[in-house]
Amino acid sequence: MNAWLVPLCLVLCGLAVYLNTLPNAFIFDDTPWIVENTRIRSLSNLGEILTATNRPVLELSLALNYAVGGENPAGYHALNMAIHILAGLVLYGLVRRTLQLPRYEERFKDSAVWLGGAVALLWLVHPLNTQSVTYIIQRGESLTGLCYLFTLYSVLRYATGGGVRWAVTAIVACWLAVGVKEVIATAPLVVLLYDRTFLAVSWREIVARRWGVYLGLFAMWVPMAVLLTKALSGPDASAGFALEDKLLSRWTYLFTQAQVIPEVYLIKSLWPHPLVLDYAWLPAIPEDTPTGEVMRLFLSNVLWQGLVVVGLLLVSLWGAFRRTWWGFLGLSFFLILAPTSSFVPIADIAVEHRMYLPLIAVVCVVVFGVYALLRKAMGDKAWLYGLLLLGVVATVLGLHTVTRNFDYRTRISIWDSTVVARPRNARAWHNLAAALETDGRHEESLACYERVLDILPNYTAAHFGMGGAWLSRNEVDLAIQHFQMAVDQKPDNASYQAHLGKALMLALRLDEAEVPLRRAIELDPKYGRSYEYLGLVLLGKKDIQGAIGQFRAGMEADPTLSSNYHNLAAALANVGRFDEAATVCDRAIQHAKDMKLTDDEISGFMERRDRYRAQAVEAPASP
Repeated sequence: MNAWLVPLCLVLCGLAVYLNTLPNAFIFDDTPWIVENTRIRSLSNLGEILTATNRPVLELSLALNYAVGGENPAGYHALNMAIHILAGLVLYGLVRRTLQLPRYEERFKDSAVWLGGAVALLWLVHPLNTQSVTYIIQRGESLTGLCYLFTLYSVLRYATGGGVRWAVTAIVACWLAVGVKEVIATAPLVVLLYDRTFLAVSWREIVARRWGVYLGLFAMWVPMAVLLTKALSGPDASAGFALEDKLLSRWTYLFTQAQVIPEVYLIKSLWPHPLVLDYAWLPAIPEDTPTGEVMRLFLSNVLWQGLVVVGLLLVSLWGAFRRTWWGFLGLSFFLILAPTSSFVPIADIAVEHRMYLPLIAVVCVVVFGVYALLRKAMGDKAWLYGLLLLGVVATVLGLHTVTRNFDYRTRISIWDSTVVARPRNARAWHNLAAALETDGRHEESLACYERVLDILPNYTAAHFGMGGAWLSRNEVDLAIQHFQMAVDQKPDNASYQAHLGKALMLALRLDEAEVPLRRAIELDPKYGRSYEYLGLVLLGKKDIQGAIGQFRAGMEADPTLSSNYHNLAAALANVGRFDEAATVCDRAIQHAKDMKLTDDEISGFMERRDRYRAQAVEAPASP
């Protein structure tokens, strides 16, 4: 058989199920990571890219995308698709070569290629992976997965006589993933388990022959600890969907994960419908539960799920101890999930992208189990029935993946699909409302915000969003009411304070507006909108010099906010300081790319600059 037939089929199938992602827009966390991330706009910022975040390799990949195609989402989707297909090819090579090891060679002599191809194909087209591939910023999961698989594959090649270069590539791949996502932390343990299960006859052999590889692999825990420290101490320590969440205690999180693993991860691996971007999973036992109620909730909410998880874990440990293939798969499933789905609390309790690598274990068990049954029932015709069954299952999964990709087409469509699947998910309704508001669909947006507040009356972000929705309809009093509720609940949020000040300004309550605006500047001196609104308030109070000072401070605080350039130039021109006004316009033109000015906006700044220069010649500047 042609050695390239299976890999070619994998590539074509990967393209077939993910090509329709290319027109999809940026959604949710894509915005802060890509659209609003000024670091990635030039590769000359390489030093900042590599030091400013705990995921420098991921951010570097985004910068390379930006250098090639700017903010066109198609390029980002294309790279995500390529990463996933490469991971599928590496998985195929890993499974095929494992089945061709001396331990299994006789048993799988004629089927290693087909079984490797079947595992890779089903994993490649499985719709549970769409969140890791179609959602651009979850490239972190798929890129880490590629490095993880390549580390395993390289150790396999090194152990079977591939040369030192494979030891080096294993270490390099593992270290690269340190700068992508923390799930790589378990790679040395899984590689060691793989080695003991399939390659080495004893622990002594591993130490004697491959100690250098493991020294390199385990050493990556040092830079990972440094990056984790940065992540936990930085401003983005709480990320993802955690708009209102507080971290659970370790025991509550562990009990809740006992629910999530069987109810979401295992079931969705076998029956991937419906798929959900944000589950907003509730704690298995609420933190404020009275002591007398804890046992009752445990028995009703966690018991059977906990028994399933503990049972699978014990069986996996026993199988791993006996060096069985299923023991390795089971234990690696739990090891890969451990950083996110054990006792370390994370804001997002249940998310599908965590199953990117663990899904391989489930697929392998299903494929090998079905293969064994077909061999027993069909004998020599097992391959034919297996091929037909593979074709049917891969087609069904692939069509579901294509359909799911359409849900990610826009911010509205993805959140609409989420509220259909999880109608009591207040966060999803909030994000749908915000997307509708951005799209100018104000009535629908208000209805969604009302749905949020029906579910959670004290949802702070919804009050803030509803304030913006009412403001866009010029219902200033209602906007003030909701902005005030948001500020009352979270008084240390600069954006909430600034928008309350803006609404009060529009209501011509200038003295009242000044208070939250100055508070916003105290809370976040880098938030440029606060200076803009305060400058406008001072203009309304005829304090032109004070307004000029605020616009200038806003321009320095956030050079990407064009409104402060407009307002500062106009205010300077208003007092006859035309040369300075022209200089502000020049500066705006120089920063046009960072501010994402359109050609018309750039032309407008040029026209104003030329007019100010002409006025400067005609009249002397005022003091």
